[in-house]
Amino acid sequence: MRNMDINTRTLWQQRFEHYMKESMGYWQYAARSNFIGLVLFLVIVSSYYYAKILQRLPTDYPYLWIVLLLLVPLLSSSPIRTLVRKADRMFLLRIEHQMGAYFRSGFMYSLTLQAFGTFIAWVILWPLYHHCLGASEQHFLLMLALLLLLKIANLLASWQESRFTHERTRLASVSFRWVATTALVSLQFLTSILWASGAALLLISVWLAAVHFVSKYVIGWDYLITKENQQQARLYAFFSWFVDVPQMGTRIARRSWISGLTRFIPFRQDAAYLYLYMKTLLRTELFAIVLRITLLGVLAIAVSSSGTARSLIFLIALVISLVQLSSLERAHRYTFWLEMYPLNPNSKAGSLAFIIWSVLMLELCILTIPLMIRSSPIYLLVPLISLIFISFSCGIVLRRKFEKNVLLET
Repeated sequence: MRNMDINTRTLWQQRFEHYMKESMGYWQYAARSNFIGLVLFLVIVSSYYYAKILQRLPTDYPYLWIVLLLLVPLLSSSPIRTLVRKADRMFLLRIEHQMGAYFRSGFMYSLTLQAFGTFIAWVILWPLYHHCLGASEQHFLLMLALLLLLKIANLLASWQESRFTHERTRLASVSFRWVATTALVSLQFLTSILWASGAALLLISVWLAAVHFVSKYVIGWDYLITKENQQQARLYAFFSWFVDVPQMGTRIARRSWISGLTRFIPFRQDAAYLYLYMKTLLRTELFAIVLRITLLGVLAIAVSSSGTARSLIFLIALVISLVQLSSLERAHRYTFWLEMYPLNPNSKAGSLAFIIWSVLMLELCILTIPLMIRSSPIYLLVPLISLIFISFSCGIVLRRKFEKNVLLET
């Protein structure tokens, strides 16, 4: 029994070392692309405007909704990295009763990362909490301790949910956790740590009593493998911003509500690349990424109280979208079917540049609406400058880059 326990712990160490080696390799590419510098810049700018906003914010401001928006998703969403693989369902099934050391290691790794995220969130929220509560605030460390205990409880519940045999039961448990976490965080900030702790014990007891009658697997292999693949896919999607990721497959979404736009592209040979890459954009994750960036930009501009901050958010959203859309060129780099048709490769660069320019122009128009609603007419210069920047980047910089890559491919 002890030897088997050591073997499963060794298995985790081997897989974790491989996972970290692969991830650090991709992080090096991210660092070379000045991503870390951009993050530091955003942190500095955000900290400056955060302090400025707090100076003008009234002390009776209803801060709780900000606390809930930030903390509840962090506490309730509790995925556990297990590094399991499809073959484990067959080869490790016979020793699943001895897999405790393996999954405990995965649990502790997930807890460490998510506890750190909770700590950072609480550090961000503390100035707002201190500003609004003043002398009646509760102790920083005691508040943090209860938040970490809630995170541990959510992680433990998440592990038990992975063992449930029925998906409907799992969904009910997840819903209960989100509602309970929202209620407990509200109690913690509106009343006291003592009341929130008592309510937490009561809700945990209710959950344990209900789960006692739920049928469970020893280990929910199928669920764990699916979740692990999803988490790894998200990580690969992030790294794909900076470098080609061979392990990442392309997910296709029908999106009939918008993919029909390609019907307006003329059925001609010189429009083949325009049709292909437009359809690729509308049906892949890249479209969803740009859409999320746009919506976040609109929301951030709408809630920002400073014209300078709104302008920066406007420009940053466009730059991030430009960087994301430039990866569209790599979408069909391994598609050999394009070599079998008499297509003019010289039209590829122009088609790609036009698609990226068109999407950015649409995003610019959408972002201009909240910007001008909340700003003086002088800020119309921001969209005009952005228009010049987009046209120059797409019409000259990206087009030349794409033409150079086409020559290298031929």
